[in-house]
Amino acid sequence: MADETQFNHDKVGHILADNLLLVPNFQRKYSWEQAHVAEFLADLRKARAQDSAYFMGTVVFVADTSPGGRMQIVDGQQRLATTAVLLIALRDRLNDLSRNRQAQDIHERLLKGYVLALDDEVERLQLCPADQDAYDLLLDNRADEVKADHLLRIAYDECRSHLQSLAPSARKSGELLKVVAQLEGKVQVLTAVASSLSEAYVIFETLNDRGADLTTADLLKNYLFSSAKDNINYVRNLWVEIETQFDRPTDLVKFIRYEYISRHGPVTARGLYRAIQEEVGEKPATVKAYVRRLREAQKVYQALRDADNAFWNGISVDVSDAILAYKRFGFESSVPLLLALFSKLPRNESAKILIKVIGWSVRSQFAGLIGAQQSESAFGNAAAKVSSAKKVTQGDVRKMLDEIIPGDPQFKRAFASYGAISNPRAKYLLAMLERANSIKAGTLPVAHKWNARNITVEHVMAASTKEESAVAFLETIGNLALLQRSANKEAEDKAFKDKKHLYLPSEFALTVELAAKEDWQVEDIVARTEGLADLAILAWPNS
Repeated sequence: MADETQFNHDKVGHILADNLLLVPNFQRKYSWEQAHVAEFLADLRKARAQDSAYFMGTVVFVADTSPGGRMQIVDGQQRLATTAVLLIALRDRLNDLSRNRQAQDIHERLLKGYVLALDDEVERLQLCPADQDAYDLLLDNRADEVKADHLLRIAYDECRSHLQSLAPSARKSGELLKVVAQLEGKVQVLTAVASSLSEAYVIFETLNDRGADLTTADLLKNYLFSSAKDNINYVRNLWVEIETQFDRPTDLVKFIRYEYISRHGPVTARGLYRAIQEEVGEKPATVKAYVRRLREAQKVYQALRDADNAFWNGISVDVSDAILAYKRFGFESSVPLLLALFSKLPRNESAKILIKVIGWSVRSQFAGLIGAQQSESAFGNAAAKVSSAKKVTQGDVRKMLDEIIPGDPQFKRAFASYGAISNPRAKYLLAMLERANSIKAGTLPVAHKWNARNITVEHVMAASTKEESAVAFLETIGNLALLQRSANKEAEDKAFKDKKHLYLPSEFALTVELAAKEDWQVEDIVARTEGLADLAILAWPNS
């Protein structure tokens, strides 16, 4: 059984003097900018002036009990690294002022000294590889060789400038010793020393709300890496393959959360790490299986964002309209359910239900049920049911989502009173309404791809209209129509009677109908909206 985590109250100077510390490779580079360092120095100065203690925060370590072993810094590297840079600057300023004995004492006790267990002189703090060369130069009193734009050099220069203002001459060198005494006696730190990386990550997540030193993506990655053992190469390669598909760590974490929800139901971002740790455990085989499952889910996740993705090759139904609707409306809460479906069912069958799910989501959008906690819970719970069921049909999925899918009367009312709609969304809505209108009339739908660049959204009553009673209706679906770009350009902001002839040659029946109108006023917009609401029931059916 692993040792329990040890919590203690210490001083930052003692931490550096009494331990050998290491910033793990997975940590990000030193990231404090000049303003952060200046604020830190100002806080210390204020505390000295008031002769009060200064609480620096919590740092989380992983213990290494081997002789000469280094504790890994899981949280707190920015603060500890900045403190070390300040001590280097103090050493150098004391040397400048010929206080060489004090400077040597700082160097040997707090920065770099002899360690009996290693029979060598070693630095008390080791930074990540990206920063170590610069830090070594600072330790060796070769700051001028560090690039001026390196953040460690910037931090050092800020500290040097601050210390020079405190002690412009040897007569004032005592002010420097007060800073050293403060770091060793009054800059307080709460330490948590864990026996393993996985335990340290849990402590980090619990204690550190800021996430300044690590992201959840880092925590997950290194938890998996530390548990992979003999499978480390396989796990690392798959993780990199997954990670490179996302521009930001937050996007990666969002995907990982959706994948977890697809199998287990809702979980908060805050509780994600602990939930995965409990599920995966620390068995190398389980870690390997988990990362493999992530990779398969990631293929679906990426395909949901790209109708041209090779994932859709060989599918018997056209999912392009559904994928574009998913993107334009941001139907993110449905992702866990879709991941569950494609994991559970044959791809072709899942694609058919995908189209239905997007249609039901449109209904939910207009009824105000998408985007709220209710929809995330509904889709998450449905995803868990799909994953655990022996057999799932489209009808089963529809029943699972019953609470967020409005019936025809509610949907029609919501559609008719929805309000302003952006042009990208309007293009999709009008295209689907055109298709429903063709089905109702028994004619062939337009073969055009509605998202093509030559198809635009026309404002029947000009968008520039200043009439107060009409402004609220200008961006509603009843005042919008699909029109070829060339005709739209000619229509510009003309009055209805001067441009309605441009609607007559249109490929879109709902646009052609407008040409028969004598005039176009607010009441005409309202009447057309009601008619389109009837078509909406056919365009996005309830079953």
